Amino acid sequence: MSTTISRRDFFKTAALGAAGIGLIGLTGCDTSVVNETPGADPTSPEGSAALPGPFTLEEFKDSLVQLDPITSFVGEVTVDIVVVGAGAAGVPAAVTAAEEGNSVAVLQKQSTVVSQGNCGSGLIIDKSDTEGLLRYVQQTNSLNSWRSDPELLKAYVMHSGEAVQWVYDRARLTGTSAGKPNDKGLFAYLDTSQDFTGEWTDHRYSKFDYGTAKAHMYAPWMGPKPNNIGTYLSYVLDEAAQQYSDRMKIYYSTPGVQLIVDAGRVKGVVGKLADGTYVKFNANKAVILATGDYQNNPAMVKHWCPDVENFDKKQFQKTGDGHLMAVTAGAVMEKLGHTKMLHDFDAGLMYEEPFLSVNMKGKRFCNEFIGFVYMNDIMLHQDMYKGGKNYDDPEKGSLGWYCQIYDSDYMSHEAFESLVPPAVMEKYMPEITDEHYAASHNGTARTGVFPHLIDTWRADTLDELADKLGIEDKQAFLATIERYNTLCTKGADEDFGKDKKWMNAIKKPPFYGIRRHLRVSALCSGVYINANGQTLDENKMPIEGLYCAGNLGGQFYGAADYPFHATGLSIGRCFTFGRLAAKHAASLSGGSGKIAESGTTAVAASSVGSSGNWKDGTYQGKGSGVFGDDIKVSVTIAGGKITAITVDEQKETETIGGVALPTYIEAVIANQSTGIDAVSGATMTLKGFTDAVNDALAKASA
Repeated sequence: MSTTISRRDFFKTAALGAAGIGLIGLTGCDTSVVNETPGADPTSPEGSAALPGPFTLEEFKDSLVQLDPITSFVGEVTVDIVVVGAGAAGVPAAVTAAEEGNSVAVLQKQSTVVSQGNCGSGLIIDKSDTEGLLRYVQQTNSLNSWRSDPELLKAYVMHSGEAVQWVYDRARLTGTSAGKPNDKGLFAYLDTSQDFTGEWTDHRYSKFDYGTAKAHMYAPWMGPKPNNIGTYLSYVLDEAAQQYSDRMKIYYSTPGVQLIVDAGRVKGVVGKLADGTYVKFNANKAVILATGDYQNNPAMVKHWCPDVENFDKKQFQKTGDGHLMAVTAGAVMEKLGHTKMLHDFDAGLMYEEPFLSVNMKGKRFCNEFIGFVYMNDIMLHQDMYKGGKNYDDPEKGSLGWYCQIYDSDYMSHEAFESLVPPAVMEKYMPEITDEHYAASHNGTARTGVFPHLIDTWRADTLDELADKLGIEDKQAFLATIERYNTLCTKGADEDFGKDKKWMNAIKKPPFYGIRRHLRVSALCSGVYINANGQTLDENKMPIEGLYCAGNLGGQFYGAADYPFHATGLSIGRCFTFGRLAAKHAASLSGGSGKIAESGTTAVAASSVGSSGNWKDGTYQGKGSGVFGDDIKVSVTIAGGKITAITVDEQKETETIGGVALPTYIEAVIANQSTGIDAVSGATMTLKGFTDAVNDALAKASA
């Protein structure tokens, strides 16, 4: 019988590596920082240390952060600036700090850089005017329910163009295209740059008049998928560590678990090694926290953003460690409803088109003109669904599932945004194999998609379409189509009031359906900061030596939903404030420009599943599933990274282990490691799957 491992248990054990590791480091340790037996684990969050502010003990239990003081260390590192987190904010922060001549230590929970998305955007000063830039601030604040700190928006507007261009230059992506990729095979595959001038409108509910003023947004998309921002930030960071080898070092698989605070000043951070021991990282100047959001901390989600509690989460190991460490040093969590970002761009295209939408019981539930940005809010009133794939908990199910339905005449209808021909949509159809896709597209390979997330279907009958989509009540689905067609004939939506120009009957086969799965991409709120990225206390005064960047920083947004008026704003903000925080911290006095290490400061995991030393190619592996049957996988390595995993054979329980496998695939690719979380009820499937992947990776390491 399979067992269940909680996220809390996982993050305290498996995520940090397996037992049986070898120690690496210098002999000896400064006795002034070792007061107990080296390696002894301090009291857990259940200890006597006071909880900060409105936080609960459960929020700390669901993270790696320790409340009680850690006093035993096996090693010590002293640098000018310590950066905790290597993602869209942490990498720019670390590299910028090193560029400025500072010694830098980077602590990363995972065994590699982790970031998502493909577009980071910024405002180009030279192609804008001052009035246009300030109107962009005004417009963004209006979309954020006027709850943004204007000074933070101004900081982004005035510095984002430089930050984004700096990142793309570092990654050698500037000027690339499909016909002219960079040396890593990456390129700009899409460009959504635009001028904000005249009247801006989303063609639904929002308008903003720029008049003759202009703000130019630079927004290239880099990839293509399955590559993402994490792909190129990985080599940007590694190359910087080589370039500045005398003053920069990366400590992978070493999460920050506690800040070191002395007389109100943050002076360092404690890192936890994979064997459970601790290293003291001293910061001559500052600590920059850039650990991402808290979507994988159930207690924090329930407390600060309960709207998304029952939605699946797109990210992994984002447990709010930075938020929790910051508040222990006097930071203040944003005291208003937190901003969420949920979407599904991967199931299929045309997500903004107001096609008929039905829930998984086959019933229409809204005026489809609502828009993709707000569909997650509408889904709060729908039932949980247990079909599909990529679940956090297949036994419980989740919110966020619905289907867009249309027929073969759709290309003749008026488009809201853009209509995509069937031949293009075929790359999003799981029932079309890669071989058949290439054969029917003049030999062109299927690219630009995440194979485990595509969910577009075509059928000759509506009955068949319902089966393919996993509709729970087929009769209700057929009745919904019949009712919708009747309203289309009448030319009036008597059920939800959608404009008749969007009412198009569904009669001509073949019929199409896209099953959308809205997941949490990011939670975009955090602690109060200023325009330099300095963390603020309850009196809005900077906490000496502490900076927060990326989704740790609060007051930038403010509305219930992330504003989608500008593609790439979220990543662009991370790039910008990572760089701003590093520049300000670098300007502080007290630096040496040198790294000093003593004792053991790193451990080597025994598992090849987190080594990263892999040769390019496709490798097969095998593990044992829950019933003793084989789980066979193929793992593709490109550029030394895991880029694709397919399960070639498995006989797991269809509704538990079977639906967990796509989640496990995504987690391994995202973290570049087999040290991943277990889906509730599918722990034995996890073991068999990771054994299979490790078997393949061992061949890639040979």
